[in-house]
Amino acid sequence: MTNPIVRVIQDFAIAEQVRDDFLAAGFSKDAVVLSPIGDEAGPGQSNFTVGDSSEAKGGTDYKDVFQPEGDVHGACILKIMAVDASEEDMANAIFARHHAAAPHAISAQGVP
Repeated sequence: MTNPIVRVIQDFAIAEQVRDDFLAAGFSKDAVVLSPIGDEAGPGQSNFTVGDSSEAKGGTDYKDVFQPEGDVHGACILKIMAVDASEEDMANAIFARHHAAAPHAISAQGVP
Protein backbone atom coordinates (compact mmCIF):
# COMPACT_ATOMS: atom_id res chain seq x y z
CA MET A 1 0.00 0.00 0.00
CA THR A 2 1.24 3.50 -0.84
CA ASN A 3 0.99 6.54 1.39
CA PRO A 4 -2.35 8.33 1.54
CA ILE A 5 -2.82 11.12 -0.98
CA VAL A 6 -4.40 14.17 0.64
CA ARG A 7 -5.85 17.21 -1.10
CA VAL A 8 -7.88 20.21 0.03
CA ILE A 9 -10.90 21.26 -2.00
CA GLN A 10 -12.36 24.65 -1.12
CA ASP A 11 -15.96 23.91 -2.15
CA PHE A 12 -17.99 21.04 -0.69
CA ALA A 13 -20.09 20.49 -3.83
CA ILE A 14 -16.92 20.17 -5.92
CA ALA A 15 -15.40 17.84 -3.31
CA GLU A 16 -18.44 15.57 -3.58
CA GLN A 17 -18.02 15.50 -7.38
CA VAL A 18 -14.34 14.61 -7.04
CA ARG A 19 -15.28 11.85 -4.57
CA ASP A 20 -17.84 10.53 -7.06
CA ASP A 21 -15.16 10.53 -9.78
CA PHE A 22 -12.93 8.38 -7.58
CA LEU A 23 -15.75 5.92 -6.92
CA ALA A 24 -16.60 5.80 -10.65
CA ALA A 25 -12.91 5.10 -11.38
CA GLY A 26 -13.13 1.98 -9.21
CA PHE A 27 -11.79 3.15 -5.85
CA SER A 28 -13.59 1.54 -2.93
CA LYS A 29 -15.71 3.64 -0.56
CA ASP A 30 -13.26 2.80 2.22
CA ALA A 31 -10.38 4.19 0.14
CA VAL A 32 -12.03 7.59 -0.42
CA VAL A 33 -12.41 9.67 2.76
CA LEU A 34 -14.07 13.09 2.53
CA SER A 35 -13.92 15.25 5.68
CA PRO A 36 -15.14 18.82 6.20
CA ILE A 37 -12.68 21.30 7.67
CA GLY A 38 -13.49 23.22 10.83
CA ASP A 39 -17.20 22.58 11.17
CA GLU A 40 -18.35 20.08 13.76
CA ALA A 41 -21.92 20.22 12.44
CA GLY A 42 -20.99 18.73 9.08
CA PRO A 43 -20.31 20.04 5.61
CA GLY A 44 -22.15 23.15 4.57
CA GLN A 45 -23.97 23.50 7.90
CA SER A 46 -23.57 25.49 11.10
CA ASN A 47 -24.94 24.98 14.54
CA PHE A 48 -28.20 26.85 14.99
CA THR A 49 -28.42 27.96 11.38
CA VAL A 50 -32.18 28.16 11.60
CA GLY A 51 -32.30 30.04 14.90
CA ASP A 52 -35.40 31.71 16.22
CA SER A 53 -37.48 34.19 14.35
CA SER A 54 -36.47 37.81 14.77
CA GLU A 55 -39.53 38.41 16.95
CA ALA A 56 -38.51 35.68 19.44
CA LYS A 57 -35.27 37.41 20.37
CA GLY A 58 -36.32 40.99 20.17
CA GLY A 59 -35.24 41.60 16.62
CA THR A 60 -32.17 39.37 16.41
CA ASP A 61 -31.60 35.99 14.88
CA TYR A 62 -28.73 33.55 14.25
CA LYS A 63 -26.92 35.81 11.80
CA ASP A 64 -27.08 38.77 14.18
CA VAL A 65 -26.07 36.95 17.36
CA PHE A 66 -24.35 33.61 16.81
CA GLN A 67 -22.83 33.41 13.32
CA PRO A 68 -19.06 33.91 13.50
CA GLU A 69 -17.74 36.77 11.42
CA GLY A 70 -16.36 35.44 8.17
CA ASP A 71 -18.28 32.18 8.63
CA VAL A 72 -17.39 30.21 5.50
CA HIS A 73 -18.28 26.59 4.94
CA GLY A 74 -17.42 24.09 2.33
CA ALA A 75 -13.68 23.40 2.44
CA CYS A 76 -12.91 19.71 2.68
CA ILE A 77 -10.03 17.30 2.92
CA LEU A 78 -10.20 14.38 0.51
CA LYS A 79 -7.88 11.50 1.38
CA ILE A 80 -7.31 8.62 -1.03
CA MET A 81 -5.83 5.33 0.13
CA ALA A 82 -4.28 3.93 -3.02
CA VAL A 83 -3.33 0.25 -2.86
CA ASP A 84 -0.58 0.35 -5.48
CA ALA A 85 1.40 2.66 -7.75
CA SER A 86 -1.16 2.51 -10.58
CA GLU A 87 -3.96 3.65 -8.23
CA GLU A 88 -1.67 6.37 -6.92
CA ASP A 89 -1.05 7.59 -10.49
CA MET A 90 -4.80 7.48 -11.22
CA ALA A 91 -5.57 9.40 -8.01
CA ASN A 92 -3.03 12.10 -8.85
CA ALA A 93 -4.52 12.41 -12.35
CA ILE A 94 -8.07 12.80 -10.98
CA PHE A 95 -6.92 15.39 -8.45
CA ALA A 96 -5.00 17.27 -11.17
CA ARG A 97 -8.07 17.29 -13.43
CA HIS A 98 -10.03 18.99 -10.63
CA HIS A 99 -7.16 21.32 -9.63
CA ALA A 100 -7.23 20.03 -6.05
CA ALA A 101 -4.47 21.55 -3.95
CA ALA A 102 -2.06 19.77 -1.66
CA PRO A 103 -2.41 21.05 1.93
CA HIS A 104 1.14 22.44 1.97
CA ALA A 105 0.42 24.45 -1.20
CA ILE A 106 -2.58 26.10 0.43
CA SER A 107 -0.54 26.89 3.56
CA ALA A 108 2.11 28.52 1.41
CA GLN A 109 -0.58 30.70 -0.19
CA GLY A 110 -1.88 31.75 3.22
CA VAL A 111 -5.35 30.36 2.53
CA PRO A 112 -7.14 29.41 5.78
